[in-house]
Amino acid sequence: MTKKSNVRPQRGQELNRFKLRATCLAGALLQLTMLSAMAQGEPAADKKSKEEAANQLDRVVVTGSTGIRTVRESSVAVTLADREALDRKAPHSTAEAMELIPGMYVEASGGEMSNNYSVRGMSGGNQRWVQLQEDGLPVFYYPSWTADGLLHQELGLDRMEAVRGGTSAILTTNGAGATINFLTYRNKGAPEGAARLTLSDYNQRRVDLRYAGGLGDGWFGGVSGFYRRDDGVRNPEFTANFGGTVRAHLGKQIDGGEWSVNLKAVNDHNTFYLPIPVVGKDKPRSLPGLDANYGTMIGLDSGVQNVRTSLVPGSFSQLEDSRDGYHVKATAIGYSFEKNLAPDWKFSSKGRYTDADVTASVVFSSSNNSLRPAVDRLNPAKFGYVQEMLDRFGPACGGACTPAIRIVSTGEVLSTPAQLNALNGNGLLSDNVLQADKQLNREVVNDMRLSWNTPDNSLALGLLAFNVKSEGGSPATARFVSDVRNHARRVDLVALDPSGKVVGSYTENGVREYSTWGDGLSNARTRSLSYYLNDEFKLSSKLRLDAGVRLESFRYRGQQAGYDEFTPIPGAFKPGCDRAALGDAACDVDNIIANNYFAYPTNGQYTAVRNDWNEPSWTIGGNYLLNDNIALYGRFAKSYQSTGELPVTKIQFAELGMRMQGRNYSGTLTFYKADFKGDPNGAEVDNAQIEMLQGVNAKGLEFELSWRPINWFEFNATGVVQRSKFTVNNLRVVRGSGADLDALLKEATGWNGNRPERTPNLNYTIAPSVYFNDNKGELSLAWHYIGMRYADVSNSVKLPAYKTINLSLRYEITPQLTLNAAVRNLTNTIGLTEGNPRSGFVQAPAGSDYYYARPILGRNAQISATYSF
Repeated sequence: MTKKSNVRPQRGQELNRFKLRATCLAGALLQLTMLSAMAQGEPAADKKSKEEAANQLDRVVVTGSTGIRTVRESSVAVTLADREALDRKAPHSTAEAMELIPGMYVEASGGEMSNNYSVRGMSGGNQRWVQLQEDGLPVFYYPSWTADGLLHQELGLDRMEAVRGGTSAILTTNGAGATINFLTYRNKGAPEGAARLTLSDYNQRRVDLRYAGGLGDGWFGGVSGFYRRDDGVRNPEFTANFGGTVRAHLGKQIDGGEWSVNLKAVNDHNTFYLPIPVVGKDKPRSLPGLDANYGTMIGLDSGVQNVRTSLVPGSFSQLEDSRDGYHVKATAIGYSFEKNLAPDWKFSSKGRYTDADVTASVVFSSSNNSLRPAVDRLNPAKFGYVQEMLDRFGPACGGACTPAIRIVSTGEVLSTPAQLNALNGNGLLSDNVLQADKQLNREVVNDMRLSWNTPDNSLALGLLAFNVKSEGGSPATARFVSDVRNHARRVDLVALDPSGKVVGSYTENGVREYSTWGDGLSNARTRSLSYYLNDEFKLSSKLRLDAGVRLESFRYRGQQAGYDEFTPIPGAFKPGCDRAALGDAACDVDNIIANNYFAYPTNGQYTAVRNDWNEPSWTIGGNYLLNDNIALYGRFAKSYQSTGELPVTKIQFAELGMRMQGRNYSGTLTFYKADFKGDPNGAEVDNAQIEMLQGVNAKGLEFELSWRPINWFEFNATGVVQRSKFTVNNLRVVRGSGADLDALLKEATGWNGNRPERTPNLNYTIAPSVYFNDNKGELSLAWHYIGMRYADVSNSVKLPAYKTINLSLRYEITPQLTLNAAVRNLTNTIGLTEGNPRSGFVQAPAGSDYYYARPILGRNAQISATYSF
């Protein structure tokens, strides 16, 4: 079939000519580069010699340290990625940038923000234990799904520094596992800047700007920012991502120090991708009608709906528009001050006020049990609400009603098995949940420090303070039924009389249930004061010891919204009609069942929650230089994670490492052991629900290796080989009895020794690079492997191992103009980062081969040109 020339091909089809051209171009460049590089030999004028390539360990790191030390001298696991490394990675998101850090497992399949990441064998599927920082200050006190919405990858970021374990528990909060610090570009010398234009095969149009430098008489300042629009790799029928960030700073150098102020404004929209149906449990592949590489259930029909909400008195309909996606509106105002008080003493202080509103308009996948063939979903013996519909409208069709589906957008009615099985080539229906989630944060953070630095000692005493006011929750949620295809359509479940006429409907415009996850907004005030002391002492030219302690005083005051269950929707029943005597059917004002009740409406009441505690963190470590090229280090740390109104979760790390470098190589090997316990979790199956405290014991070997045997070729490898085990403690029954509860308790007890959910034992990247003559650029290949994981703690749902290949190119056309290009997921691998978090421990209906999962993004390409001035 020939398509009209003005019709844009669906993403993933071979008609996407740009994608094919980009892939072929990258392959051709690889061959030409290797031939050119080998012909050049090893010119002495190379800007980056083999010796310079091996000096990565001599770079100074500021994150996780209170003194001035190099990577080689450090006694913590630290990773640095400069602007060039970030450009080579070309990450879609901040989470993807973290893939450069060994020991980090990243699920970068959700889009540009709210991706999940974990570290050192901890359970995946969250953002806990890892603190995101900007210029040394946490973005938020609580690591959460909103932090990376304020921290996009942009030209105004100069580099990334990451510390795993160790002092990460001392110099920040809620980052015992790792601190990921993004430092912005600062320049106090001659003014300079850069402008970048980025294009992609998913219709991205992006501009980045950066300019900074000295202004005379000790003054300095700068501005940076970006703006972009694109369809997203999974095109949802509308502009998926649009908006940007603007930054500015101004400062002055003073006698013995400096001060500066900074401002950041964010107004950005990001589409959030949720799990989609795929087929094949051992080898995932696309379901008919839905491309696993480029498809999404989100579309205009399902993503823009009027839904009833109980939250606003007198209002029974509210527009929920998934075109807004994650809408981040934030303003952050900060300052930095440092001053030498004496030759060896320095006072420094930096702080930030952040005002952030994040609205998430998202279509979530529902349980796998709802993902069924349409003929099965209409079986009254399997789904009680179908029988309820037939009973309700039975009198209108002489007791002979038959179930059917009706496409909301077209009115088409499908009732015969042949019609239902032919639907979209897969015959499936599914439940989905439309949710509008709001998070409002007003947060002040300040880090004040007094330092004493001598040639042999660095001592710091500090106070890290937070004051957080937050409000969040769901003003409206609704469960609706849809078909299964790219850009799914809402579907009504209807009853037909013998003539085929629709006499009633269970759903209302596809909605099966209102206030599914509860309507309501809760609020909280958090105050945290951390007093910390860290000392780094040089015992000799070879041995350094350091130790630190932090004592946090925490105060939490919250109000949690209350809910009722299955309350009549105002206006749903005839005034004065006695439902108790006559029944709902006689009193209903229309022939729709779903608009009779709110499932979990707000009751306007709040429960006060308080939590106060004082907790210590401490660490001790050391570094011994065997010689100028080999260093050994060790570390032990004990800390915790704050969980708001709940008790803290404890964690401890022990690690031993070796760093080495030579004329043409450098490397770090770190063996770690991690234990955490007391993390609250729950499990629910059928009519039983339990709560428990869970833990994880993990051991692993992290590695970072670089080898440049000749000037035109470099080999890099980073990753982790690990093993972790899940533990269960303190089981508590929430509801249920009898066989269901007994089975759940028995299963939960058997989870001891299982692998934590969504945590791979193998996670590594092998990246060879070929350099052009005179080091004007390079072509790099990154082969990334993610081992098999389990989607749940019961280890009943396997997520197969997968591997991806990324290509990147950098070339200096002129000293001022640089070209960057990247092709991600070159082989179009279907790799699953998660199963269905909303499906308990059931992967799919018995006997089926289809299920919900979230695949990585399909092959995509981008190209950018950067002009420096």
